[in-house]
Amino acid sequence: MSTFIKNFHTQFLIDIYFSDPKRVLTLKKNEFLFKQEQFNDRLFLVKKGKLRGFGVNPDGSEVEFFIATKFMFVGVNSFFSTSKTMTNIIALEDSEVAYIGYKDAIYLAGGNASLSEQFLPVIVSELTFRQRRMMDIGAEKEKTLKKLIHSEKLASLGQMAAGIAHELNNAIAVLEKNTRWLGDQIEKIVHEHSPEMLKYFRTGYHEGRTLSNSEIRARQKRYQIIFKISEDTADTLAQTNIDEEEFKKSKKDLEKLAPAISSYWETGATIKDMLVAAHHATYVVKSVKELGAQRSQRNQTVDVNETIKESLTLLQSDLRRINVDLHFSTLPSIIANTGELIQVWSNLIKNACESMIQAKTPDPQLVITSSLKKDKIIVTVKDNGPGIPEHIKDSIFQPNVTTKKEGLSFGLGLGLTIVQRIIDSYGAKISVESVPCNTTFTITIPTGVKHG
Repeated sequence: MSTFIKNFHTQFLIDIYFSDPKRVLTLKKNEFLFKQEQFNDRLFLVKKGKLRGFGVNPDGSEVEFFIATKFMFVGVNSFFSTSKTMTNIIALEDSEVAYIGYKDAIYLAGGNASLSEQFLPVIVSELTFRQRRMMDIGAEKEKTLKKLIHSEKLASLGQMAAGIAHELNNAIAVLEKNTRWLGDQIEKIVHEHSPEMLKYFRTGYHEGRTLSNSEIRARQKRYQIIFKISEDTADTLAQTNIDEEEFKKSKKDLEKLAPAISSYWETGATIKDMLVAAHHATYVVKSVKELGAQRSQRNQTVDVNETIKESLTLLQSDLRRINVDLHFSTLPSIIANTGELIQVWSNLIKNACESMIQAKTPDPQLVITSSLKKDKIIVTVKDNGPGIPEHIKDSIFQPNVTTKKEGLSFGLGLGLTIVQRIIDSYGAKISVESVPCNTTFTITIPTGVKHG
């Protein structure tokens, strides 16, 4: 894959490692730099021209992953992971690429950082590039999928979406594998060079983000008082889900230590987010593919509250301007499919957030509750947005229901169609009550039946 980072550190590495004219390859148009499933022991930098990276599906069709132009790195993953290449790289025009190998490592300014440590920003940027490309591919395929839904019956969607799902799954598999590899590599580096920060990185990496906005606000106020620190420092520490006792154990000045703690925790939590997103994406594709097909396998015990938390993790960007309050009761585990439940909550939460943001709702609030009544789990998702127009309220679970009111789109389309299918397959029920400033979706799931 290819990566481009425009900053002083990367420019310095380019000047150090890629300025030797003896280590430059010239590629003619349509000439391969390397092919899929080869071993690659070089890191390349495009000096001139344009390269294309693509994969080949079992049916012979191609999936384009990237176009690399001047100052973009190529071969980052295969070089640093010492694994076989996952893409074919071909020149789209006459090109030049500079390269280095592991033996070319230079210890900078008397340090002892390895080549992979020196290029860590490049590696992180590579992973970000992969995720963005996967999202672009997903957006392109979603447009195609919406056209299919518009022109074909819902019952035939699963078969028609199989090709799209296959391509998306390829991209998702690459993302998940390399995210896990990157997380493990960073954990090793932190262990070797900053062992006192390892526990903070691991908390983020292995636990992820678990706090609601209200919990963060409460922790911030508490930390200001008990640690006698500034509001900004308290906010920095409160954003993490690190146990308060860890801060009490530290004999160092928290004012000075907080930025480092936050940085290591945030790095771990971001990688955890990407793993959760990649894992969830497989269920999104599967849900589309199986929309008109048989049920997914449900052979695991699932904590409904945890699936809601995972949905909130996936939707962090949507929730930044929303005040989220969680009220969870202790619930029994049920036999279910984790991905299906995450898909349900994600759709409901995202719809609520988009509605409030587009309507510029003052003090937007999202309240999610869970409770147990006899043999049923009750989950409600409530927002104080503009509400759903009365004349479409009864049809919002149908595909392609779209209407606009004052610039707001209530076309919840395929998302709620999938939600309805999943809910029905569990023998559960979903209902909605909506007036301006109060829209509540209520999901009732039976616990006494082994579903699937």
